[in-house]
Amino acid sequence: MDIDSIVKGVLHQNIRSIAKAITFVENNPSKAHLIVNPIFEKTGNAKVFGITGSPGAGKSTLTDKIARMINRKGFKVGVIAIDPSSPFTGGAVLGDRIRMNSLSTVEGIYIRSMATRGMLGGLNRACLDAVDILDAAGFDYILIETVGVGQDEVDIVKVSDLNLVVLVPGMGDDIQALKAGIMEIADIFVVNKCDRNGVDRLITVLNHFNTVSEKDIPIFQTIATNGKGIEELVEYMLNVVQKGNKEDIAQRRVERLKYRIFKIIQEKAVDTINEKSKGFLSDTLSNVVSRGKTPYEVAEKLMELLCK
Repeated sequence: MDIDSIVKGVLHQNIRSIAKAITFVENNPSKAHLIVNPIFEKTGNAKVFGITGSPGAGKSTLTDKIARMINRKGFKVGVIAIDPSSPFTGGAVLGDRIRMNSLSTVEGIYIRSMATRGMLGGLNRACLDAVDILDAAGFDYILIETVGVGQDEVDIVKVSDLNLVVLVPGMGDDIQALKAGIMEIADIFVVNKCDRNGVDRLITVLNHFNTVSEKDIPIFQTIATNGKGIEELVEYMLNVVQKGNKEDIAQRRVERLKYRIFKIIQEKAVDTINEKSKGFLSDTLSNVVSRGKTPYEVAEKLMELLCK
């Protein structure tokens, strides 16, 4: 694979090169720097929206409608759809051709499915590299739709400039709203499928959440299937990232880089330990099983190997 040609293609906004670059960083984490390093100085311009929420909330349809609305305003939009992983291949179980097939034919919109590959938090590591690739390729806005997440799977907040938490009436979201975790990362609450029974109760609970948490998170009601409420939602999203608190967005990006650097360090440390400890670990685990050594003692020894 000609890395230089792929990098040049990304910078020239070539769709095939973008696809190859994302595939490369996803499949070759130890070599992802070969793509990211040459393009990094061209990044930092795109605004990143995170779209998360419980399974069945209609995130995919909502993401589809948001992407189209932003695109109609004259902007290029990249969509990263994080899907569950196959436990056998590591690949995405659901693909973009199934979930948002028609988006791929819209000029100015690029959509890519990525597997979680066992990563908790609703994201995978390569997602951060994919954001850089789309950013360097000139996309104005990037939407990251996470796999349906639970209360403590909230990595999206460390990646996005603005975070949407999608809820629906009648699925227990009014109870979830009272819990710590995913609700606390919201910059916007989106009550989707608002034609369902129970919408008033859910909005009441969200208002209560705002009160007890001393926040003022806006609440938008949408029906993504017919586009109701999407234009108002998108207008608010764009206004926040274009004219909102610049210091807040700048601080989020600092935190994003910090988070990313530590992710890279973690991966490199694990790879190094795996390489250096092959013989040691296989010989030592039996001692742990027989309680001759503790997991902490083995971990200390592995750290010594890492530092050599």
